[in-house]
Amino acid sequence: MTSVNPRSGGFSPTRADRRPELLVTGSPVRRVLAEPLIPLYGLPGFLLPLMHPATAAATLTHDKVFADPGADVFDFVRRLRDTLEMISGVAHAGDEADHVAYAMRELHRPMKGEDTRGSTYHAWTRDIWTWNWAAITASYLQGFAKLRGWPSQQFRDDAYLGFIEVGRRFGVLGMPDSYDEFVATWPAERDRVADPRNDGVRILIGLTRAEGMPAPATLRWLPLPVWAVISAPIRHFLRVAVMIGLLPEERDMIGFGERPSDRLSERIHLAFWRMVLPREISYRIGLAWMSTRARWSRPAWRKRFSAEALTSRREIA
Repeated sequence: MTSVNPRSGGFSPTRADRRPELLVTGSPVRRVLAEPLIPLYGLPGFLLPLMHPATAAATLTHDKVFADPGADVFDFVRRLRDTLEMISGVAHAGDEADHVAYAMRELHRPMKGEDTRGSTYHAWTRDIWTWNWAAITASYLQGFAKLRGWPSQQFRDDAYLGFIEVGRRFGVLGMPDSYDEFVATWPAERDRVADPRNDGVRILIGLTRAEGMPAPATLRWLPLPVWAVISAPIRHFLRVAVMIGLLPEERDMIGFGERPSDRLSERIHLAFWRMVLPREISYRIGLAWMSTRARWSRPAWRKRFSAEALTSRREIA
């Protein structure tokens, strides 16, 4: 496995060695992916990849919550849940993990066209695929570091290697070899490619403002000032999520205007969870939730991204 190409930019076309031991029960990456506070504050995991001009264009064209003017806040919540569930599924879906990885690849097979800068793209292009996984990895590790803190440097390094293994199963190529190398090279690669203020990013950041958060159909008759009061707790939570999951320079890139109260809110949230829900208890809650979803419910890979649903999409396309 090799790192970002320092001459031309972009990721090297090298697949990581297979390392299934990185995904065993109790491994650092499984602990990160089982952490219930990650999906709770998961907006950056959706937002940072959207800075890629191809990802933004594909999302604006193919994703209901962006393409459908009737989509409401609950559609965005379900979309975020499904995305995070698919990412975690490779580590936590048991015998179905291979299907989750297949579904993630298959879902993006038909996505091609012009990106937000007018260049042609296909979602499976090596650099696009890997750039997006690097963005997801960066937001997850940043969120976990803030919310939980790394118990040790070894835990942190092994968690990153676990993300490489998850990405390998998705078909990701050329991630940097170590966490330190990733931290050193990813920002330059992020900045080289990013179109940070495209319409997709603008819509998602708009959820933190009353006029940008679409009310459910049953509440669309409300005057904006009334909806602003009702939606304030959700919008506040989303602002805190952006503060936790994105670096200061990333918030500047997307035009997220930090308010004087945001930093205080972030500190309050972090203090609350570290006192109320210790890391070990939180991990067990996450495992219980995913086990319950897999046994008694229909996670994303069994409905929207099941083999039948993906086949139907291909036939329609």
